[in-house]
Amino acid sequence: MGDRLYFERFVWFDSQIRKGRYPNATALARKFEFDIKTAQRSIEHFRDRLGAPLEYDPSRRGYSYHDPDFQLPVTHLTENELVALLASRKLLTDAAAGPLGDELEKVSTRLGALLSENLAGKISPERAFSFRWNGMAASDPLIFKQTVSALLSCRLLTFCYYSPLAGACTARTVEPHHMVNYMGAWHLIAWCRLRNDWRDFHLARVSLAHLEDETFTPRHESAWRPLLDDTFDIFQNRERFEVTIRFSAERARWVRDELWHPDQRLTELETGEVELTVPVSHEAEILMEVLKHGSHAEVMEPDSLRVRIRGEIERMMKKY
Repeated sequence: MGDRLYFERFVWFDSQIRKGRYPNATALARKFEFDIKTAQRSIEHFRDRLGAPLEYDPSRRGYSYHDPDFQLPVTHLTENELVALLASRKLLTDAAAGPLGDELEKVSTRLGALLSENLAGKISPERAFSFRWNGMAASDPLIFKQTVSALLSCRLLTFCYYSPLAGACTARTVEPHHMVNYMGAWHLIAWCRLRNDWRDFHLARVSLAHLEDETFTPRHESAWRPLLDDTFDIFQNRERFEVTIRFSAERARWVRDELWHPDQRLTELETGEVELTVPVSHEAEILMEVLKHGSHAEVMEPDSLRVRIRGEIERMMKKY
């Protein structure tokens, strides 16, 4: 019987002892719906393997600790560590419950039980944190599982990929190397054998996926990591250039506190305005970010992006 099957039992049994309820094999069997022999073996494992100082009280017909200072190894966490786990649990659940399905729910429930027993106060872990993303495209649970399997087993993955730019699907065979959740949507970074280059595949645009038997040798992380980390937003090609945006004094109050990229540079101007310079790999990814600030943002460099935004504004004016 694996340790993960014991985990929830130990947490529950430990909490019952600390509440002075003197749990026993009958109570454990009833709680987890198995026979008393299995419950007794779990208690013995708890005592012999984890060193729990269990003491049976015949008058109470249950167990207590003869050493009240004992703590389960899994509960040796500081308050900050527990809060971090709580936030991470909600982040995982809110961002990926669909693709991860039942497996995440099981882990989330167990972690929630641990947090509930060890955090001071009465607030529910379910109500403490939440995460929201707008315009998120959910990926198909089966395709997500196939992608994870291909990634972890270094097997080729074949699928049809829809490109909004071309308005068509193409058959791709890829070598999966990394998955990233960006703004709530899952992306796969893989070596595409059709394009003979690295590509970022939005999982919501993948269909008809098939896990191949053929395996591949993973390429070194240094080959693809810069494409993900070196520029603003999700990478779209290999070109890297810098964009400088000037924000009005009014909008500068918010921009000063924002992190667009670890390598960004912020310049304060005497007028109260600020200029933000960030590395970018594709004009499309920064264009939408600039336009959402309206007249409060002006691209200073490069000139090619200024021209593109001017053309976009002129086309917008025709509609209004």
